[in-house]
Amino acid sequence: MSKRDYTLIVNPRSGNGKGLRVLKRVRHAFDTVGAKGNVNITQGPGDAVKLARELPLSESDGLGIIGGDGTLHEVVNGLMQRSSPFPPIGVIPAGTGNSVHQHFNIFDPGEATQRILQGKTAALDLAKITAGLETSYAANVIGWGVFVDINQTAERWRILGSARYTLAALKHIVTHKKRLAKFLIGDRVITEEILLAAVCNTQFTGKGMRLAPQADAHDGKLDVVLVKQPGRREILELFRRVFAGSHLSLPSVEYHQVESFSLHHEEDDTLTIDGELKGQTPFQVDVIPGAIQIFAK
Repeated sequence: MSKRDYTLIVNPRSGNGKGLRVLKRVRHAFDTVGAKGNVNITQGPGDAVKLARELPLSESDGLGIIGGDGTLHEVVNGLMQRSSPFPPIGVIPAGTGNSVHQHFNIFDPGEATQRILQGKTAALDLAKITAGLETSYAANVIGWGVFVDINQTAERWRILGSARYTLAALKHIVTHKKRLAKFLIGDRVITEEILLAAVCNTQFTGKGMRLAPQADAHDGKLDVVLVKQPGRREILELFRRVFAGSHLSLPSVEYHQVESFSLHHEEDDTLTIDGELKGQTPFQVDVIPGAIQIFAK
């Protein structure tokens, strides 16, 4: 095995076609130090899951992921289906939101590549989601309520680029729809009408929204954010503060750090998991401490 032999999974459509341009930069950086990058380009949705599950990774020093949060989500779910060990992952930003990348202060593909080549890693917890007979994994966030409404609108507004998350959030927070649900948070049972529930592994979601400012991706905890029944003025204040992470002091915001969380709702509502519209209520979330090693130092 060569000293630096990496496997790359590339989403060419992420970030409105940014993936292949980022790949050129990564290859140049690898060539400069004599590292090898074995490139695998996804062809469509779900392809990264299959690649991460089936690629031979035992001889790789690392698995580089060129894409956004959706690509990372697929790779994580593929890795968790493997029967054999896998190397550390490197997240190389090429998406629209890049929320996990932002949590680890990775903003530039060149910087991300250097972290991979330096070889220093940190543990990354994962959230295991059980909804009916289906199990999936999240590296970033599981959202319900208006969180899903925002994501559905943002998907329709892809032509607006990264601004679509902010505009969709403003639209739905102002014209909010509350839902009644029962939550099990640690050993507490809460039944209440709320605007949204988010179970976070990292601090950021959407495009730069610091929804869970106290989240630590390797503390063995999940950060649960509940937004209950804010008035119109507080809704606007919530939107203003969420980018800086200063919204936790608002009366309508409840914040918990737990190892598990479950939600029950009378209807079968869709969830958003790492930005992907999938899963449904009721659901259970449990943390898997240190499930993956990530090039993040």
